[in-house]
Amino acid sequence: MVYKKLFIQVLIRVLLIVANSLFLAYLHFLEKYPAGQFNLFLLLIGQTALLIYYLNKTNRDLEHFFLSVTSNDSTIVFDHDNRNKSYSNLYKNLNNVNNVIEQARIEKIGQFEYLKQVVEHVGVGILSFDTEHKVHFFNPSGKEIFKISKLNSIYELDVIYPGLSQKLKNIKANHQQLLNIKSKEYELNLSIKLVEIVINNSTIKLFAFQNIQSELETKEVESWQKIIRVLTHEIMNSVSPINSATTSISRLFIDNDAPINPNDINEDTINKTLKGMKIIEQRSSGMLRFVQKFRDLTLLPEPQKSIVKIKDLYQTIETLFKSELEDKKIDIHFASTLSTLSINADKTQIEQVLINLLKNAIESLAHSSNPEIKISSFKNAQNRTIITVQDNGEGISLEVLENIFTPFFTTKVNGSGIGLSLSRQIMHLHNGSISVKSEPNLITVFTLQF
Repeated sequence: MVYKKLFIQVLIRVLLIVANSLFLAYLHFLEKYPAGQFNLFLLLIGQTALLIYYLNKTNRDLEHFFLSVTSNDSTIVFDHDNRNKSYSNLYKNLNNVNNVIEQARIEKIGQFEYLKQVVEHVGVGILSFDTEHKVHFFNPSGKEIFKISKLNSIYELDVIYPGLSQKLKNIKANHQQLLNIKSKEYELNLSIKLVEIVINNSTIKLFAFQNIQSELETKEVESWQKIIRVLTHEIMNSVSPINSATTSISRLFIDNDAPINPNDINEDTINKTLKGMKIIEQRSSGMLRFVQKFRDLTLLPEPQKSIVKIKDLYQTIETLFKSELEDKKIDIHFASTLSTLSINADKTQIEQVLINLLKNAIESLAHSSNPEIKISSFKNAQNRTIITVQDNGEGISLEVLENIFTPFFTTKVNGSGIGLSLSRQIMHLHNGSISVKSEPNLITVFTLQF
């Protein structure tokens, strides 16, 4: 309908121009009525100008419309009812498009304000800055954590926390990390994660961080309590027999609160004394061994790292345990998603971790009908190397899981309780972690993350 009206309007104007031109040519050919020819000529110019203006009216309106859109001006409204009937539908659609754009803008502003309120009221600190280190966003929780009211550049953090800006720049994207920073008045232990966002060819670094100082202090207290309980238990196990033996020996040589006569010492007294001294010697030696183990645990050397291929670790483990596994009829499987998978680690220390885990797995399979161990390695979604040791043995109860990495905690009769705590120490020195999941009598999986 729009095009039909437009066609009729243009056709009428063109026909009038053609008719005027023909009539003007006819008069010119007759060489009569020069005044009339002049008037017709002026009329022709007017008709042409009006046609051009009529056709350019749409262009001007469209230009005006797009200019208002680019300048975020939504006040423009086209009168599609009272003028330019040929373009009424076009103007009506332009108004509709303008309304849609305005509605989208309102929704965008609403969503932005909503997200802004969420970010500003969330309990996690949020900080973002660009490649020029200019701060784009710093929410109230972040300001509260850092004790800073305003921040324009991340270098301003160095005034209170020296070297903090460099630490932030060194953090890797998509990795959860712990960061310890100090000022003259504060010490912060932050759990921090970085996400990089590219906007208009500019990289924005977005940090989410939380002060976990109180949580660390609570965990530290709990760890000390666990260690103290274990140490107390071990010390009491050694001291009680020693105390009992010395009391018994003393009684052999005291009568009515006075030393007995040397002539009254017989062979039975000597044998009992020697037996008591043997108990004291055994328990003292046990105490010394316990102290030595504690010393070894606390003086673990720094790892001498090198590139270690996972398949080499597999070969070492297979060689060490081949005879024992065959004797106990335990199937072992090695799996890796990449034949070239490797880690940057101290080979000897990581071998010790795997040996500890294999020993535990073998012991847990003592009463299994189809004993099986599976060692797997792969890269996770964060591109970190993972090694898992899985068995289908008796598993670990929830009560034991809570203390399994506590030094000297053990449920074994002849266990030392330092194997898993030593493994955790080694993984910590490698900036990694060790964790365990277990379903009793079904499956147990120890996971090493590098």
